Amino acid sequence: MKRFFRLLPALIFFMMIFSAMSVGIFQKDKTYSSAENRILQGFPKISVKKVRNGTFQKKYEAYLSDQFPNRDLWVRFQTKAERAFGKKESNGVYFGKDGYLLEKYTKEDIDEKIADKNIKALGKLVKQASKEANVKVMMVPSKTYTLRNTLPAFAKTYDENNFYRKLEKKLPENVMVPVYETLQKHRKEPIFYKTDHHWTTVGAWYGYVSYLEACGKEMKKAEPKKKLKKVTDSFLGTTHAKVNMYSQKDEISIYEPEEEMTVVYNLGEKTEHTFYQKKYLKKKDKYSVFFGGNQAVLEISGGVKNKETLLMIKDSFANCFIPFLAEDYENIVVADMRHLNIGVDMLLRKYKPTDVLVLYNTIQFMQDKELFMKVAL
Repeated sequence: MKRFFRLLPALIFFMMIFSAMSVGIFQKDKTYSSAENRILQGFPKISVKKVRNGTFQKKYEAYLSDQFPNRDLWVRFQTKAERAFGKKESNGVYFGKDGYLLEKYTKEDIDEKIADKNIKALGKLVKQASKEANVKVMMVPSKTYTLRNTLPAFAKTYDENNFYRKLEKKLPENVMVPVYETLQKHRKEPIFYKTDHHWTTVGAWYGYVSYLEACGKEMKKAEPKKKLKKVTDSFLGTTHAKVNMYSQKDEISIYEPEEEMTVVYNLGEKTEHTFYQKKYLKKKDKYSVFFGGNQAVLEISGGVKNKETLLMIKDSFANCFIPFLAEDYENIVVADMRHLNIGVDMLLRKYKPTDVLVLYNTIQFMQDKELFMKVAL
């Protein structure tokens, strides 16, 4: 009997593993995680070449992790266990001060070859586009790097200043918007969500101010921060989904221009007169309240009649930034290259912009494996 009780924990563990495997056999693979707002890894194609170079094994490991039955519950269990043992991180997330959940980015997470290719391609784009348009580049630093003061003691993080130095060498003078410096001045304010990797609408406002100053444009509107409207106080973002345990929920605020705007989605798919899809406030992915999430192409009109057209090449960090900018141009064309199968050169020829703004998060820019192919001219 004593021997049975000694073996009981091991038996329970193997029963749990067997049960999970049994469920996994009959469970249909999921393609998308609304909690993490990302595509899940499907069963990878196998070949001799992929096995030899390790690609298959790497993707298969990701597949097992993404498709594990009741994955969210296991993630929560893992987080609680690691917190109980005093760990300051779990599943690539640091538990920071003041309730901040901060993504763990290290040098090993950055493929320098991909990052260098993207930087080189961006340099070529700026050089070519500058012949016909005023070009600016805004690289929004990660929450982890900007709010390093909230990281736990001895936490390691990638030094994004290395990236900025490389980028500045490839770009002409005065092209970079000094958004990092601007955000640093306001880091005690809620410029990033506590449970998500994006900047808040307040953070985007400071980015907008930084952009206007870099362009030499005057502030034409009153302090928009005073006009921000809270639309939810129950947002739990992608960083929270990685640890899946209780944390302080975030507020999402929006800014609505005084004049009515027209937004044409994806070359005529639909037309709206608002920037916001409020149905998403009732769903898990509340950040998609901005334009219904990432769209391939948005054509916005209704701003000041100045015959100026802005072409914005962007990632998701631009979604809450665009409403501030919409009033300053007669037309804005927003392109997310991750959802387009054409290059930037075609966009330049089609829209003939007077201004070009490339707005990306630094980490997402460095990790994008297709950007250099679509941006290069």
